Amino acid sequence: MIAAAARRRDSSHNELYYEEAEHERRVRKRRARLVVAVEEAFTHIRRMQEEEQKTAPSDVMDPREAAQAIFPSMARALQKYLRTTRQQHLHSMESIQQHLAFCITNNMTPKAFLESYLTTGPTLQYGKDRWLARQWTLISEASVTSGLKDGTVFLLKCIDFNLVVTTKKIPYIQLAEEFIDPKSHKFVLRLQSETSV
Repeated sequence: MIAAAARRRDSSHNELYYEEAEHERRVRKRRARLVVAVEEAFTHIRRMQEEEQKTAPSDVMDPREAAQAIFPSMARALQKYLRTTRQQHLHSMESIQQHLAFCITNNMTPKAFLESYLTTGPTLQYGKDRWLARQWTLISEASVTSGLKDGTVFLLKCIDFNLVVTTKKIPYIQLAEEFIDPKSHKFVLRLQSETSV
């Protein structure tokens, strides 16, 4: 019996190992397919933008329409990747399309679009000396001297890369205390004399 239990323990260990290895292989495969699909979609957008520059300005697509036009080409690969990595509950199709339109508006790369789906941590980590050694340019539609508001978008440009910043309002929570009289929620249990307890 002891030997059988030991064999069962060893086999469960092997099963777990192979399940994890298979899951990692599936994630790598889905990731590769997703990256290729997104790169092809962004290449298609660039081709469309080059063609639009040659045509009349009235035929120009806005970023939202462009996102809706190319989204179906990458949707299947993205859905499968999110399902495999168990992230599908974090991203709705509407939020993905909004993010795609945002990336198209700010002329971001496919890698920048995929960053929020492929990694969970911060995207850039540099030492303090690297940040201070660079010169940044601020580009914004809003006045530079006005305060930040909810939804304000601005671009910080550097030689190596661009950083698009969207501001969000922090929710304000107001708590109130209410006194409840302890005697108000008491009850009495009356037993009938015929009832056996």
